[in-house]
Amino acid sequence: MIRTRYYIGLTTRHGEPVSHEMQEQAIECCASAYSGGCTAYYVEGYWRGQRERTLILEAMTDDRLPDIARQLGMLADQDTVLWTAEPVTAGFVKVRA
Repeated sequence: MIRTRYYIGLTTRHGEPVSHEMQEQAIECCASAYSGGCTAYYVEGYWRGQRERTLILEAMTDDRLPDIARQLGMLADQDTVLWTAEPVTAGFVKVRA
């Protein structure tokens, strides 16, 4: 499996905060690309020496989906979106029938 992460700054390229609605759209975009599931968490990041609130979206898949980064960047009005992909040993275990 591959763990893919997308790092989205929560300040637009024009210096304005990314709206809550845009953040929700980004999460929905990632979740739908990965069969309805992803993990979203907020962190403090730094970009070009400036502290910035950041949304990280993470999903497990068998495919790398770098085109999602472009869609996420458009939703959040970004110049760039960092994405990473790394192979991991993982799987789903059925807990209940």
